[in-house]
Parts: sequence; structure tokens; C-alpha cells
Amino acid sequence: MFLNDEAVKPDLGAKLMETLIRLLEAMSFWGWIAIIVIGILAIEGIVKVKRMQIKHAERMAKIKQGIDPGNETEAYKKDEV
Repeated sequence: MFLNDEAVKPDLGAKLMETLIRLLEAMSFWGWIAIIVIGILAIEGIVKVKRMQIKHAERMAKIKQGIDPGNETEAYKKDEV
């Protein structure tokens, strides 16, 4: 029916998606729990880094304006909840 052999072969994306779906269907309850925990920890890490970047930018803005930024260790301790 097809003259070109490439038209008969499934593309790499379809194979990858099929493999991923099989993996997810075969995963047990504890596997799902592990994935959820890893995702939560990754999001928590991203939020902490973003907070530190914001604090640093605020501190640099205070210094550029000639304002004493104060004791930064106390400001960072507030974020260590």
C-alpha cells in the first residue's frame, strides 16, 4: 500500500509516548508516592531559590539607594520555616 518504507514506521515520538504510558500503567502505588514527593521537593527548592533571589535584589536596591540593609541574617531566618 505504501511505496515509502518510512511511512510504515511509527515515529520516535509515538514510540516514546507508548513506552511512557506503559511505564506509568505498570507503576505501583509506592512508585506514584515517590514521584509526588520528588515533585513537591523540586517545587519547594525552586520557591526557596526564588525567595533568595528576591531578597538579594531588595538588599542590592537598598545599598544602591544608600540605605543600610540592616542585619540580613534575621531577614533570611524568617524564610527558614
